[in-house]
Amino acid sequence: MIERASPPMESPVPLNVAAGQRIVMPGLDPVLGWIGTENSRAAHALVFPQWLLEPRPTENVAYACNLPAPAVHPHPEQNWQALSHTAVSAAEAQFLAASLPGGQAAIVTAGGKRAALVFRWTRVAADAATGTVWRCFTKLCTPATVSPWTGTGYDYIFEPAGGFLVNAQASHRIAVGGSTFRLTHPEGRLTCFPAQSGRVKITRISADGWVKRELQGLWLCPDRSIVACFSDGSEARIATAAPARAAILAA
Repeated sequence: MIERASPPMESPVPLNVAAGQRIVMPGLDPVLGWIGTENSRAAHALVFPQWLLEPRPTENVAYACNLPAPAVHPHPEQNWQALSHTAVSAAEAQFLAASLPGGQAAIVTAGGKRAALVFRWTRVAADAATGTVWRCFTKLCTPATVSPWTGTGYDYIFEPAGGFLVNAQASHRIAVGGSTFRLTHPEGRLTCFPAQSGRVKITRISADGWVKRELQGLWLCPDRSIVACFSDGSEARIATAAPARAAILAA
């Protein structure tokens, strides 16, 4: 006797959240599976994780850009060699004149409020033999306060010819405005190549975390992933349905 397999789902199937935050089928039968990805544990009736709706402060910021390589040695007014890694306040006007804007990332504070982490770069050295050195500064802007410009405490050294980092570091912690974040640079994507505009070209800037939000939709996809759609416009894979349950839904 040959048992025929159920046909695969061609489109996502809408799911519901019932009493007790249970994830159920349109007919209110529970969905079995695993929160996150499938693992060796037995599949169980899924409960929607309530923490996905509560505010989550930003912990990680991913940032990549190209810093303009100097065609010649930097002019004296572009140098900022005397600048330390500490906060800039008294000499902010001079700092702004000697640095380049590097964009900003939308973040969420520990209090669950939206804020912005703003970046700025200053070139502190440019030598044909040893390479170009850039220093990154950030400030935290919230609806209530704006912190001083604060150095990340890390000098970025780029090779003199190739434009890639000599002292590449996957990530490091930065402290600004009373908050701490892990700043991550995707491998090979923080560069220092000539730029006609002479400006910082941002290729990636993103941050995790979210403010308080609502669940807008829940879907079972053909690959058995369960995807949630939230009121802030984001989507996330939150669970994986067991194969048997996915087959029933597809029938």
